[in-house]
Amino acid sequence: MSADKEKCIVFGGGGFIGSHLCESLIEKGYEVIIFDKINFSKKNIHQIESKVKIIEGDFNNEIDLKNSLNGIDYVLHLVSSTLPVSSNENPVYDAESNLISSLKLFQECIKLDIKKVVFLSSGGTVYGIPEHVPVKESYSSYPICSYGIIKKTIEEYLFLFNKLNNLNYNVFRLSNPYGERQNPFASQGAIAVFINKIINDEIIEIWGDGHVIRDYIYIKDAVDVLASSLKTHPPEFVFNLSSGTGYSLNQIIEIIQKISGKEVKINYKVARKIDVPESVLDNTLVKESFSWKPETSIEEGIRRTYNYIRQLNK
Repeated sequence: MSADKEKCIVFGGGGFIGSHLCESLIEKGYEVIIFDKINFSKKNIHQIESKVKIIEGDFNNEIDLKNSLNGIDYVLHLVSSTLPVSSNENPVYDAESNLISSLKLFQECIKLDIKKVVFLSSGGTVYGIPEHVPVKESYSSYPICSYGIIKKTIEEYLFLFNKLNNLNYNVFRLSNPYGERQNPFASQGAIAVFINKIINDEIIEIWGDGHVIRDYIYIKDAVDVLASSLKTHPPEFVFNLSSGTGYSLNQIIEIIQKISGKEVKINYKVARKIDVPESVLDNTLVKESFSWKPETSIEEGIRRTYNYIRQLNK
């Protein structure tokens, strides 16, 4: 690896979002270090494994964190040990494993004079139930799950560390990312899960009547902004990262059905209290600040995701 390349470390770089981000960073000429948990699956990064340095460690271990930051210029923090849907079951664990570890990471970044920290927050949970849609960054934020509270609190500590220690940072409140390499067996990521069930002629289970609206962004469009942000320094710190357009679950299923040409079986279940009825993020600020716009239509993005998951099923 070249000694004169700037070095980025991506915490959570082996995951769905992280692997795409690492590809984008490599394309932009950075030396990339992936930090992920011990014995993490390399399947998402097999195509770039020879081009990156891999550190396997524990995000909650201070020594592992300190050692990973030697010679690093930029830190991209994608790690979360909890999910929105289950975070309320153990909020203490959520705080210990995500908030405390993040604070330790940021304090190390201050000591080492890291050039910039990029933190991936959650557009779907930090706002809670929005009063108006689409949601702007300036709107009030009342999360209704521990996951969103922790993400928002991490954002606020970054603001504090910037004021006290001049830590340079950007926060991206990501909407619902989808695309190749998303786990079709996970408990989140509706598009990948629905595609997999339709391919395998399984019943899709939906909480509520399918009219819940979400803002879906194709993963390659999303990571392009994250990678570009390292060298862009807008006056604002916090950005919605989204397509800016809402689709209901029923509309998403219709698009998949059209692409697949298959019959779809749906079981509608009683709605959950945790599900926000409509979440669409205003992306005006991110478009203006980074001279960016989402390039991939929902139909094209779902088609690419469908083809990827269909290959997995062969």
